[in-house]
Amino acid sequence: MKMPGRMTASALGTVAAMVGISTGAAFLAPTLILILFGVLTAFRKAVHFLSSEGVKGVFHHFLDEPVRFHRRLALSQILTGIAYLYWNAIFVIPVLIRWAGVNRQPAASWLTSALFILLLFLLLLFGLVIPQRASGGKSGIFAKHSWYFLAPLIFLAAALDIILYSISGVILKILHLRDIEIPEPAPTEEEFLQMLEAGHAVGAIEDDNRELIANLFEFDDKIAAEIMTHRTEIEALPAGAGLEETMSFLYDTKYTRFPVYEGSVDNIVGVLHVKDLLFYREQTRGEDSFTLSAIMRPAWFTPETRNISDLFREMQQNHIQMAIVIDEYGGTAGLLTIEDLVEQIVGNIEDEYDEVEQEMIEIAPGNWLVEGSFPLDRLARITGVSIDDEEYDTVAGLVIDLLDRIPEENERPTVRYGSLTFHVLAISDNRIVRIRVTRAELETGVDHDQ
Repeated sequence: MKMPGRMTASALGTVAAMVGISTGAAFLAPTLILILFGVLTAFRKAVHFLSSEGVKGVFHHFLDEPVRFHRRLALSQILTGIAYLYWNAIFVIPVLIRWAGVNRQPAASWLTSALFILLLFLLLLFGLVIPQRASGGKSGIFAKHSWYFLAPLIFLAAALDIILYSISGVILKILHLRDIEIPEPAPTEEEFLQMLEAGHAVGAIEDDNRELIANLFEFDDKIAAEIMTHRTEIEALPAGAGLEETMSFLYDTKYTRFPVYEGSVDNIVGVLHVKDLLFYREQTRGEDSFTLSAIMRPAWFTPETRNISDLFREMQQNHIQMAIVIDEYGGTAGLLTIEDLVEQIVGNIEDEYDEVEQEMIEIAPGNWLVEGSFPLDRLARITGVSIDDEEYDTVAGLVIDLLDRIPEENERPTVRYGSLTFHVLAISDNRIVRIRVTRAELETGVDHDQ
Protein backbone atom coordinates (compact mmCIF):
# COMPACT_ATOMS: atom_id res chain seq x y z
CA MET A 1 0.00 0.00 0.00
CA LYS A 2 1.41 3.45 -0.98
CA MET A 3 1.66 6.21 1.56
CA PRO A 4 -0.33 9.31 0.52
CA GLY A 5 1.72 12.37 -0.41
CA ARG A 6 4.91 10.38 -1.03
CA MET A 7 6.33 10.29 -4.56
CA THR A 8 7.69 6.85 -5.49
CA ALA A 9 10.97 6.29 -7.32
CA SER A 10 9.14 5.32 -10.50
CA ALA A 11 7.06 8.49 -10.31
CA LEU A 12 10.21 10.57 -9.89
CA GLY A 13 11.74 8.70 -12.79
CA THR A 14 9.01 9.86 -15.12
CA VAL A 15 9.88 13.54 -14.51
CA ALA A 16 12.94 13.40 -16.75
CA ALA A 17 10.93 11.88 -19.56
CA MET A 18 8.19 14.48 -19.13
CA VAL A 19 10.60 17.38 -19.61
CA GLY A 20 12.52 15.66 -22.37
CA ILE A 21 15.83 15.21 -20.51
CA SER A 22 18.04 12.44 -21.79
CA THR A 23 19.98 10.21 -19.41
CA GLY A 24 23.26 11.70 -20.57
CA ALA A 25 22.07 15.25 -19.98
CA ALA A 26 20.70 14.25 -16.58
CA PHE A 27 24.23 13.27 -15.47
CA LEU A 28 26.17 15.92 -17.39
CA ALA A 29 24.33 18.89 -15.89
CA PRO A 30 25.16 18.19 -12.19
CA THR A 31 28.77 17.50 -13.18
CA LEU A 32 29.00 20.94 -14.77
CA ILE A 33 27.24 22.52 -11.79
CA LEU A 34 29.71 20.78 -9.45
CA ILE A 35 32.63 22.16 -11.48
CA LEU A 36 31.05 25.63 -11.29
CA PHE A 37 30.73 25.29 -7.52
CA GLY A 38 34.42 24.35 -7.25
CA VAL A 39 35.47 27.27 -9.46
CA LEU A 40 33.49 29.62 -7.20
CA THR A 41 35.28 28.21 -4.15
CA ALA A 42 38.71 28.70 -5.74
CA PHE A 43 37.70 32.17 -6.96
CA ARG A 44 36.62 33.26 -3.45
CA LYS A 45 39.96 32.12 -2.04
CA ALA A 46 41.89 33.88 -4.83
CA VAL A 47 39.94 37.12 -4.29
CA HIS A 48 40.55 36.94 -0.54
CA PHE A 49 44.29 36.46 -1.13
CA LEU A 50 44.56 39.30 -3.65
CA SER A 51 42.46 41.73 -1.59
CA SER A 52 44.67 41.07 1.46
CA GLU A 53 47.64 42.14 -0.71
CA GLY A 54 45.85 45.24 -1.98
CA VAL A 55 45.66 43.87 -5.55
CA LYS A 56 42.14 44.33 -6.92
CA GLY A 57 42.49 43.69 -10.64
CA VAL A 58 39.46 43.58 -12.93
CA PHE A 59 36.99 43.45 -10.01
CA HIS A 60 38.42 46.52 -8.24
CA HIS A 61 35.01 48.26 -8.23
CA PHE A 62 33.55 45.44 -6.15
CA LEU A 63 36.46 45.23 -3.70
CA ASP A 64 35.86 48.86 -2.78
CA GLU A 65 32.99 47.31 -0.78
CA PRO A 66 34.56 43.96 0.20
CA VAL A 67 31.86 42.87 2.66
CA ARG A 68 29.11 43.21 0.05
CA PHE A 69 31.21 41.60 -2.68
CA HIS A 70 32.09 38.56 -0.53
CA ARG A 71 28.44 38.27 0.55
CA ARG A 72 27.38 38.12 -3.10
CA LEU A 73 30.04 35.53 -3.85
CA ALA A 74 28.68 33.43 -0.98
CA LEU A 75 25.13 33.88 -2.31
CA SER A 76 26.31 32.75 -5.77
CA GLN A 77 27.74 29.62 -4.22
CA ILE A 78 24.54 28.96 -2.25
CA LEU A 79 22.46 29.22 -5.45
CA THR A 80 24.86 26.87 -7.25
CA GLY A 81 24.71 24.37 -4.38
CA ILE A 82 20.91 24.45 -4.38
CA ALA A 83 20.86 23.90 -8.15
CA TYR A 84 23.22 20.92 -7.79
CA LEU A 85 21.17 19.26 -5.05
CA TYR A 86 17.83 20.03 -6.75
CA TRP A 87 18.92 18.60 -10.10
CA ASN A 88 20.26 15.44 -8.48
CA ALA A 89 17.07 14.98 -6.44
CA ILE A 90 14.76 15.41 -9.43
CA PHE A 91 16.71 13.75 -12.24
CA VAL A 92 19.81 11.78 -11.15
CA ILE A 93 18.63 9.90 -8.06
CA PRO A 94 15.42 8.52 -9.72
CA VAL A 95 17.46 7.27 -12.66
CA LEU A 96 19.94 5.52 -10.34
CA ILE A 97 17.10 3.93 -8.36
CA ARG A 98 15.45 2.71 -11.55
CA TRP A 99 18.74 1.21 -12.69
CA ALA A 100 19.05 -0.52 -9.33
CA GLY A 101 15.58 -2.02 -9.80
CA VAL A 102 14.36 -0.86 -6.41
CA ASN A 103 10.68 0.11 -6.54
CA ARG A 104 9.28 -0.96 -3.20
CA GLN A 105 9.11 1.04 0.02
CA PRO A 106 10.89 1.51 2.37
CA ALA A 107 13.91 0.28 0.35
CA ALA A 108 13.50 3.06 -2.23
CA SER A 109 13.41 5.74 0.49
CA TRP A 110 16.53 4.39 2.20
CA LEU A 111 18.38 4.21 -1.11
CA THR A 112 17.24 7.75 -1.98
CA SER A 113 18.63 9.04 1.34
CA ALA A 114 21.91 7.18 0.87
CA LEU A 115 22.35 8.52 -2.66
CA PHE A 116 21.56 12.07 -1.51
CA ILE A 117 24.18 11.86 1.25
CA LEU A 118 26.72 10.49 -1.26
CA LEU A 119 26.06 13.32 -3.72
CA LEU A 120 26.29 15.85 -0.90
CA PHE A 121 29.65 14.32 0.09
CA LEU A 122 30.86 14.71 -3.51
CA LEU A 123 29.79 18.37 -3.41
CA LEU A 124 31.80 18.98 -0.24
CA LEU A 125 34.84 17.07 -1.52
CA PHE A 126 35.08 18.34 -5.11
CA GLY A 127 33.30 21.65 -4.60
CA LEU A 128 34.89 22.87 -1.35
CA VAL A 129 37.85 20.91 0.05
CA ILE A 130 39.85 20.16 -3.12
CA PRO A 131 39.44 23.67 -4.68
CA GLN A 132 40.38 25.27 -1.34
CA ARG A 133 43.58 23.25 -1.11
CA ALA A 134 44.47 23.45 -4.82
CA SER A 135 43.82 27.17 -5.44
CA GLY A 136 47.16 28.76 -4.76
CA GLY A 137 50.24 30.10 -6.46
CA LYS A 138 48.87 31.98 -9.48
CA SER A 139 45.83 33.51 -7.78
CA GLY A 140 45.92 36.66 -9.91
CA ILE A 141 45.82 34.80 -13.24
CA PHE A 142 43.07 32.44 -12.04
CA ALA A 143 40.91 35.26 -10.63
CA LYS A 144 41.23 37.33 -13.80
CA HIS A 145 40.20 34.53 -16.17
CA SER A 146 37.50 32.96 -14.00
CA TRP A 147 35.94 36.38 -13.31
CA TYR A 148 34.66 36.69 -16.90
CA PHE A 149 33.20 33.19 -16.64
CA LEU A 150 31.53 33.78 -13.26
CA ALA A 151 30.40 37.39 -13.78
CA PRO A 152 26.86 36.54 -15.04
CA LEU A 153 26.17 34.35 -12.02
CA ILE A 154 27.58 36.96 -9.61
CA PHE A 155 25.46 39.71 -11.21
CA LEU A 156 22.39 37.46 -10.80
CA ALA A 157 23.32 36.97 -7.14
CA ALA A 158 23.80 40.74 -6.82
CA ALA A 159 20.23 41.34 -8.06
CA LEU A 160 18.90 38.79 -5.57
CA ASP A 161 21.03 40.35 -2.84
CA ILE A 162 19.48 43.78 -3.50
CA ILE A 163 15.97 42.30 -3.32
CA LEU A 164 16.71 40.37 -0.13
CA TYR A 165 18.32 43.38 1.55
CA SER A 166 15.41 45.63 0.59
CA ILE A 167 12.85 43.19 1.99
CA SER A 168 14.91 42.58 5.15
CA GLY A 169 15.24 46.35 5.65
CA VAL A 170 11.46 46.74 5.59
CA ILE A 171 11.02 43.85 8.04
CA LEU A 172 13.61 45.33 10.42
CA LYS A 173 11.80 48.67 10.39
CA ILE A 174 8.43 47.03 11.08
CA LEU A 175 9.93 45.09 14.00
CA HIS A 176 11.84 48.19 15.19
CA LEU A 177 15.13 46.32 15.02
CA ARG A 178 18.46 47.93 14.28
CA ASP A 179 20.63 46.88 11.37
CA ILE A 180 23.86 46.10 13.20
CA GLU A 181 26.98 45.66 11.11
CA ILE A 182 29.37 43.33 12.91
CA PRO A 183 32.89 44.69 12.33
CA GLU A 184 35.51 42.31 11.09
CA PRO A 185 38.06 41.42 13.78
CA ALA A 186 41.31 43.36 13.54
CA PRO A 187 44.21 41.29 12.20
CA THR A 188 46.71 39.96 14.71
CA GLU A 189 50.32 41.08 14.64
CA GLU A 190 51.35 37.85 12.91
CA GLU A 191 48.60 38.24 10.27
CA PHE A 192 49.55 41.88 9.70
CA LEU A 193 53.22 40.97 9.20
CA GLN A 194 52.21 38.20 6.78
CA MET A 195 50.17 40.73 4.78
CA LEU A 196 53.16 43.09 4.91
CA GLU A 197 55.47 40.42 3.48
CA ALA A 198 52.90 39.54 0.81
CA GLY A 199 52.58 43.19 -0.21
CA HIS A 200 56.36 43.52 -0.36
CA ALA A 201 56.64 40.36 -2.46
CA VAL A 202 54.37 41.78 -5.18
CA GLY A 203 56.04 45.21 -5.08
CA ALA A 204 53.14 47.05 -3.41
CA ILE A 205 55.31 48.04 -0.43
CA GLU A 206 58.84 49.41 -0.80
CA ASP A 207 61.79 48.05 1.17
CA ASP A 208 62.15 51.11 3.41
CA ASN A 209 58.45 51.21 4.29
CA ARG A 210 58.40 47.47 4.95
CA GLU A 211 61.36 47.73 7.32
CA LEU A 212 59.85 50.74 9.10
CA ILE A 213 56.51 48.99 9.70
CA ALA A 214 58.20 45.75 10.79
CA ASN A 215 60.41 47.70 13.20
CA LEU A 216 57.32 49.27 14.80
CA PHE A 217 55.95 45.82 15.63
CA GLU A 218 59.31 44.55 16.89
CA PHE A 219 59.77 47.65 19.07
CA ASP A 220 57.34 46.36 21.72
CA ASP A 221 59.12 43.01 21.92
CA LYS A 222 62.65 44.24 22.70
CA ILE A 223 64.31 44.94 26.04
CA ALA A 224 67.09 47.35 26.97
CA ALA A 225 69.78 44.66 27.02
CA GLU A 226 69.20 43.92 23.32
CA ILE A 227 69.99 47.42 22.03
CA MET A 228 72.32 48.95 24.65
CA THR A 229 75.97 49.78 24.15
CA HIS A 230 77.78 47.11 26.15
CA ARG A 231 79.83 48.16 29.18
CA THR A 232 83.06 47.14 27.41
CA GLU A 233 82.37 49.79 24.75
CA ILE A 234 81.33 52.60 27.10
CA GLU A 235 83.49 55.74 26.95
CA ALA A 236 83.39 57.18 30.46
CA LEU A 237 85.33 59.65 32.61
CA PRO A 238 86.68 59.07 36.12
CA ALA A 239 85.13 61.42 38.66
CA GLY A 240 88.59 62.71 39.65
CA ALA A 241 89.55 63.86 36.15
CA GLY A 242 90.86 67.42 35.92
CA LEU A 243 89.87 70.02 33.37
CA GLU A 244 92.79 69.31 31.04
CA GLU A 245 92.22 65.54 31.15
CA THR A 246 88.50 66.07 30.53
CA MET A 247 89.09 68.37 27.57
CA SER A 248 91.61 65.95 26.08
CA PHE A 249 89.08 63.13 26.49
CA LEU A 250 86.41 65.15 24.69
CA TYR A 251 88.67 65.93 21.75
CA ASP A 252 89.28 62.21 21.19
CA THR A 253 85.63 61.21 21.03
CA LYS A 254 82.54 62.12 19.02
CA TYR A 255 79.92 62.07 21.77
CA THR A 256 78.32 64.94 23.68
CA ARG A 257 77.36 63.05 26.87
CA PHE A 258 79.58 60.81 28.99
CA PRO A 259 79.04 58.73 32.13
CA VAL A 260 81.18 59.71 35.10
CA TYR A 261 82.33 56.91 37.42
CA GLU A 262 84.12 56.42 40.70
CA GLY A 263 86.44 53.45 40.88
CA SER A 264 84.96 51.53 37.93
CA VAL A 265 82.11 51.75 35.42
CA ASP A 266 80.04 49.65 37.83
CA ASN A 267 79.72 52.78 39.94
CA ILE A 268 78.30 55.49 37.66
CA VAL A 269 77.79 58.68 39.69
CA GLY A 270 76.64 61.09 37.02
CA VAL A 271 76.59 62.20 33.37
CA LEU A 272 78.68 65.00 31.88
CA HIS A 273 77.21 67.11 29.09
CA VAL A 274 79.69 68.93 26.84
CA LYS A 275 77.50 72.03 26.92
CA ASP A 276 77.84 72.23 30.73
CA LEU A 277 81.63 71.99 30.45
CA LEU A 278 81.79 74.76 27.86
CA PHE A 279 79.56 76.93 30.02
CA TYR A 280 81.91 76.33 33.00
CA ARG A 281 84.98 77.36 30.99
CA GLU A 282 83.24 80.48 29.73
CA GLN A 283 82.23 81.51 33.26
CA THR A 284 85.31 80.62 35.33
CA ARG A 285 88.19 79.67 32.98
CA GLY A 286 89.99 78.21 36.01
CA GLU A 287 91.33 74.68 36.38
CA ASP A 288 92.16 74.79 40.08
CA SER A 289 88.52 74.92 41.15
CA PHE A 290 87.33 72.42 38.51
CA THR A 291 85.52 69.23 39.62
CA LEU A 292 83.32 67.03 37.51
CA SER A 293 80.91 66.55 40.41
CA ALA A 294 80.10 70.27 40.30
CA ILE A 295 78.96 70.29 36.66
CA MET A 296 77.77 66.74 36.00
CA ARG A 297 74.09 65.85 36.02
CA PRO A 298 72.45 62.96 37.91
CA ALA A 299 72.62 59.61 36.14
CA TRP A 300 69.35 57.89 35.24
CA PHE A 301 69.22 54.12 35.66
CA THR A 302 67.05 51.38 34.16
CA PRO A 303 67.14 47.56 34.46
CA GLU A 304 68.39 45.58 31.47
CA THR A 305 65.08 43.71 31.28
CA ARG A 306 63.07 46.93 30.76
CA ASN A 307 60.82 46.93 27.71
CA ILE A 308 62.17 49.61 25.36
CA SER A 309 58.69 50.82 24.39
CA ASP A 310 57.93 51.69 28.04
CA LEU A 311 61.46 53.03 28.47
CA PHE A 312 61.08 55.31 25.45
CA ARG A 313 57.88 56.86 26.84
CA GLU A 314 59.43 57.38 30.28
CA MET A 315 62.59 58.99 28.88
CA GLN A 316 60.42 61.31 26.78
CA GLN A 317 58.29 62.32 29.75
CA ASN A 318 61.33 62.98 31.96
CA HIS A 319 63.44 64.62 29.20
CA ILE A 320 66.17 62.01 29.65
CA GLN A 321 68.73 61.63 26.85
CA MET A 322 70.91 58.86 28.32
CA ALA A 323 70.06 55.88 30.53
CA ILE A 324 72.53 53.68 32.38
CA VAL A 325 71.47 50.05 32.08
CA ILE A 326 72.09 47.95 35.18
CA ASP A 327 72.12 44.17 35.57
CA GLU A 328 70.42 42.06 38.23
CA TYR A 329 73.36 42.57 40.63
CA GLY A 330 73.32 46.35 40.37
CA GLY A 331 76.41 46.56 38.18
CA THR A 332 76.57 48.50 34.92
CA ALA A 333 75.50 46.37 31.96
CA GLY A 334 75.67 49.15 29.39
CA LEU A 335 74.01 52.39 28.35
CA LEU A 336 71.55 53.58 25.77
CA THR A 337 70.38 56.94 24.48
CA ILE A 338 67.13 58.27 23.11
CA GLU A 339 68.77 58.12 19.68
CA ASP A 340 69.35 54.37 20.11
CA LEU A 341 65.64 53.93 20.75
CA VAL A 342 64.60 56.01 17.74
CA GLU A 343 67.00 54.05 15.52
CA GLN A 344 65.13 50.86 16.41
CA ILE A 345 62.21 52.28 14.40
CA VAL A 346 63.70 54.40 11.62
CA GLY A 347 67.06 52.67 11.22
CA ASN A 348 70.56 54.02 11.71
CA ILE A 349 70.83 57.80 12.05
CA GLU A 350 74.19 59.19 10.99
CA ASP A 351 75.30 62.75 11.66
CA GLU A 352 78.33 64.62 10.37
CA TYR A 353 80.54 63.14 13.10
CA ASP A 354 79.62 59.53 12.54
CA GLU A 355 82.17 57.42 10.75
CA VAL A 356 80.61 55.66 7.80
CA GLU A 357 81.28 52.01 8.52
CA GLN A 358 80.01 48.95 6.74
CA GLU A 359 79.49 46.37 9.45
CA MET A 360 78.97 43.67 6.81
CA ILE A 361 80.77 43.71 3.46
CA GLU A 362 80.29 41.08 0.76
CA ILE A 363 83.80 40.37 -0.53
CA ALA A 364 82.70 37.58 -2.91
CA PRO A 365 79.51 35.64 -3.66
CA GLY A 366 78.64 33.87 -0.40
CA ASN A 367 81.53 35.48 1.54
CA TRP A 368 81.20 38.41 3.96
CA LEU A 369 83.34 40.38 6.39
CA VAL A 370 81.38 41.29 9.52
CA GLU A 371 82.03 43.10 12.78
CA GLY A 372 81.76 41.00 15.92
CA SER A 373 78.92 43.22 17.14
CA PHE A 374 76.86 42.63 13.98
CA PRO A 375 73.28 41.56 14.91
CA LEU A 376 72.46 37.91 14.28
CA ASP A 377 68.97 38.61 12.95
CA ARG A 378 70.41 40.85 10.21
CA LEU A 379 73.03 38.22 9.36
CA ALA A 380 70.25 35.62 9.03
CA ARG A 381 68.29 37.86 6.65
CA ILE A 382 71.31 38.66 4.46
CA THR A 383 72.67 35.11 4.24
CA GLY A 384 69.25 33.47 4.02
CA VAL A 385 70.18 31.01 6.80
CA SER A 386 67.94 30.52 9.83
CA ILE A 387 69.83 31.23 13.08
CA ASP A 388 68.52 30.62 16.59
CA ASP A 389 69.26 33.91 18.37
CA GLU A 390 67.54 33.18 21.69
CA GLU A 391 70.83 32.82 23.59
CA TYR A 392 72.89 35.58 21.91
CA ASP A 393 72.35 38.72 19.86
CA THR A 394 75.62 39.22 17.95
CA VAL A 395 77.85 37.22 15.62
CA ALA A 396 80.64 37.30 18.21
CA GLY A 397 78.25 35.88 20.82
CA LEU A 398 77.36 32.98 18.51
CA VAL A 399 81.04 32.22 17.77
CA ILE A 400 81.95 32.27 21.48
CA ASP A 401 79.03 29.95 22.23
CA LEU A 402 80.14 27.53 19.49
CA LEU A 403 83.74 27.62 20.75
CA ASP A 404 82.56 27.41 24.37
CA ARG A 405 85.32 29.85 25.31
CA ILE A 406 86.76 33.27 24.53
CA PRO A 407 89.59 32.86 21.99
CA GLU A 408 93.08 34.18 22.68
CA GLU A 409 94.30 37.24 20.74
CA ASN A 410 96.79 35.17 18.70
CA GLU A 411 94.15 32.59 17.74
CA ARG A 412 92.23 32.48 14.46
CA PRO A 413 89.65 29.74 15.11
CA THR A 414 87.02 28.52 12.64
CA VAL A 415 83.59 27.19 13.62
CA ARG A 416 80.50 26.02 11.76
CA TYR A 417 76.80 26.69 12.29
CA GLY A 418 74.59 24.85 9.81
CA SER A 419 75.64 25.93 6.32
CA LEU A 420 77.67 28.90 7.63
CA THR A 421 81.36 28.88 8.50
CA PHE A 422 82.80 31.60 10.76
CA HIS A 423 86.51 32.46 10.50
CA VAL A 424 87.73 34.74 13.30
CA LEU A 425 90.09 37.36 11.82
CA ALA A 426 90.74 39.86 14.63
CA ILE A 427 90.53 39.81 18.44
CA SER A 428 91.17 42.75 20.76
CA ASP A 429 90.81 43.05 24.55
CA ASN A 430 89.10 39.65 24.78
CA ARG A 431 86.54 40.72 22.16
CA ILE A 432 86.07 39.26 18.69
CA VAL A 433 86.37 42.28 16.42
CA ARG A 434 86.11 40.91 12.87
CA ILE A 435 84.88 37.66 11.32
CA ARG A 436 84.66 36.22 7.82
CA VAL A 437 81.39 34.40 7.15
CA THR A 438 81.14 31.86 4.33
CA ARG A 439 78.08 29.99 3.11
CA ALA A 440 78.84 26.27 2.70
CA GLU A 441 77.42 25.73 -0.78
CA LEU A 442 79.65 28.51 -2.16
CA GLU A 443 82.66 27.75 0.00
CA THR A 444 85.96 26.91 -1.70
CA GLY A 445 89.26 26.14 -0.10
CA VAL A 446 88.14 26.85 3.46
CA ASP A 447 90.24 25.77 6.41
CA HIS A 448 87.98 23.96 8.85
CA ASP A 449 90.51 23.57 11.66
CA GLN A 450 89.79 25.16 14.98
